[in-house]
Amino acid sequence: MSNGRRASGPWVRLYVGGGRRAGMRPGDLVGAIANEAGVPGSDIGAIQIADSFSLVDVAEATADRVVTALRGATIRGRTFPVHRDRDA
Repeated sequence: MSNGRRASGPWVRLYVGGGRRAGMRPGDLVGAIANEAGVPGSDIGAIQIADSFSLVDVAEATADRVVTALRGATIRGRTFPVHRDRDA
């Protein structure tokens, strides 16, 4: 499914309610998105990890699927709130 190229079209920024203090790393987010939502790496863009939250860019076509999947997923042993970033 993935051809190694980035998805074309619009991107959406997602808010994840866990950051550095929760031990969040970019690989944790990529792994959760790929495994839980079945989204290829080409549909995952920039990842920013702050102290208490993370921001992840995903292709708009997969954003709702990612939000739904991550809301029920465990990342680093915990569940975190996930939604479209309101400031993006």
